[in-house]
Amino acid sequence: MAPPAEVTFGQLLFSGIAVMLLAAGTLLVFLVTYQKRLLQQQLHMRTAEAIHQQQLLVAIIEAQEGERERIGQDLHDGIGSTVATAKLLINRLSSTPTEAPPTELLALIEELMTAAVQDVRSVSHSLYPAVLSRYGLAEAIQHLVDVCNETGKLPIELDMEYGQSLALAQELALYRICQELLHNALKHAKGATYLVVQLHQTSELLTLAVEDDGCGFAASAGGPGRKNGGAGLRSIEVRVQMLRASLRRHSTPGEGTRMVVELPLLSS
Repeated sequence: MAPPAEVTFGQLLFSGIAVMLLAAGTLLVFLVTYQKRLLQQQLHMRTAEAIHQQQLLVAIIEAQEGERERIGQDLHDGIGSTVATAKLLINRLSSTPTEAPPTELLALIEELMTAAVQDVRSVSHSLYPAVLSRYGLAEAIQHLVDVCNETGKLPIELDMEYGQSLALAQELALYRICQELLHNALKHAKGATYLVVQLHQTSELLTLAVEDDGCGFAASAGGPGRKNGGAGLRSIEVRVQMLRASLRRHSTPGEGTRMVVELPLLSS
């Protein structure tokens, strides 16, 4: 019969081994469970990312189609109508019995051709603003505001503090956002008396805002144009996502609208 001390040591050793095995088993179960949960989370994140990418692709296509539709409408209503009218006047010239064509008629044709050239330049600028690639975002937005002010629809004020240029792709996206925000405001801000464009840049944040004192809209309406905000607003949202920026809307019926885009900047 073993001495009591040896029996006690054996029992302690057996108990220690059992505890260690139990702990190892528990740890193994925990690791397996954790690994399964981690894989499930990764799968869920990949699925969500794939859905997001698909939605973004669909939104980009919708935005492109909306812009093409608008350009086609501009060509049809503007340049097409002007050229058609000029053609009718030229036909009148060919049927005029006098040797010298009427001065008034020639002047009108020249005026129409000048308007057509301006329309072509306007459409060309909307497709790609050359001033942006040459002089940067600040000059491009200044030119955009000047052109909009020439239409006389609504006085536009520009408040700009922009010192450090961004990558061309970022500036182009910001320009398109500003262009679409201005287009929406001029089209949907019924009763507005002013329109303000703000472009402010700090070392950490770039803020682009367009504000009017027009009719505004209810938050549940989704924004100007139609219930879901329309293709124009969808185009803005797509570009905001591509910039990894944020879009905030502040609007109340009868109290105007303020659209704010905030782009975080990397500290130098």
